[in-house]
Amino acid sequence: VQGDSLSLSGDRLYVSNSNKIAQLRDNIKLRDREMLLVTDIVDYDLDTDIASYYGGGVITNRESQNRLTSEEGYYDSKSEFFHFRDNVTLKNPEYTILCDTLKYASRSETAWFLGPSTIQGQDMSIYCENGWYNTQTDKSQFNQNARITTGSTTLKGDSIAYDAKQGEGEIFCNVFIQDTTSNYIITGDYGRHNEKTGNSLVTDRALMIQTFAEDSLYMRADTLLSSKDSLGQEIKAFHSVRFFKSDLQGAADSLTYRDSDSLLTMFRAPVIWSKDSQITGDTIRLFLANGQLNSLLVDYNAFIASRVSEGAYNQIKGRTLVGAFSENKLVQIDINGNGQAIYFPLDESEGEPPKTIGVNKAECSNISIRIDDNQISRISMKVQPSGALHPPKKASQNDRWLPGFNWQGDRRPQSRFDLFPKTGKKFP
Repeated sequence: VQGDSLSLSGDRLYVSNSNKIAQLRDNIKLRDREMLLVTDIVDYDLDTDIASYYGGGVITNRESQNRLTSEEGYYDSKSEFFHFRDNVTLKNPEYTILCDTLKYASRSETAWFLGPSTIQGQDMSIYCENGWYNTQTDKSQFNQNARITTGSTTLKGDSIAYDAKQGEGEIFCNVFIQDTTSNYIITGDYGRHNEKTGNSLVTDRALMIQTFAEDSLYMRADTLLSSKDSLGQEIKAFHSVRFFKSDLQGAADSLTYRDSDSLLTMFRAPVIWSKDSQITGDTIRLFLANGQLNSLLVDYNAFIASRVSEGAYNQIKGRTLVGAFSENKLVQIDINGNGQAIYFPLDESEGEPPKTIGVNKAECSNISIRIDDNQISRISMKVQPSGALHPPKKASQNDRWLPGFNWQGDRRPQSRFDLFPKTGKKFP
């Protein structure tokens, strides 16, 4: 048809001189330098050099080993551009594309797909409703309900730019990253994920959901980083961090969480709340076991407070604090170094509402506190203790407040929906 660049053959040929359309029927083969089309019905426009086929066809590319089938399509031999419709399948030794409509440029080996489309590889599955894929560079863009699954990780977003050779995905708007092995979900409005390293970054209203057996931890931050190594998964949260769990809430500037030892470490103005207790310090470390609170370590300027009544707070401070939990309740606290305590003993006579009987202020190098039903039940002073019990009406302000007391109830999220403004983030 075009010298040695394009040839067209078939069992029967009909040519119309009026519209310059060549109609070929049965056992048709259309060849150019790189591809071969096999079908049974072809109409070839002699003016435009466009061949249209119907009733099913198969196209193969010798170099790339691409094999494409569809019910109908057309081929522009000048631009070497294909357009396929209905039951389109593009197969390659490494993947298979299924879609309703596909456009394919033979020169650049780039495919554009419209409508519900899937790409299935050996360890990868992709879905979108609009996008393109370059089979030479393995770079692609997936739009509209885009989803990529590799191994235990799924990426979702309004749009995903993907480099298969580098294993790198860049996600735009409504980001959703899920790892079923580590049982976490990260969402936001912009994200990146590398399937080879397992590392992820999410910014713009980032949220992480860590699922445990009977509960979930919800955590928001300006930026979330997730990384994997031989020990497991590590999450790093930066700036304006807040988290909510039914039995534990917290806030800090930044935070790290490792699933290998279930250690959560909070930095810069950290504060946590467990039941009625608020705990602050320079650095807070929380150890979890099977999703349950296990132990607590506060490094330097440790301070724990709990509200007793209006204007009355039990307070304990010291250099460091070690706490123990039972059934997610704080049951034991040990203050090590420069221990100070103010607490309000209660008269809990039967039939009467509890009322304070005084203000107990004590100092001691080390202090051990036993807590039952969220109330202090026993305090043990160790190493040169001193203290006094003051009647409520005679207690001065210095007797009621320890230096550094700062009740931060306004920072405490009351539910997972408090992590973002009311008009903001939608939760999965």
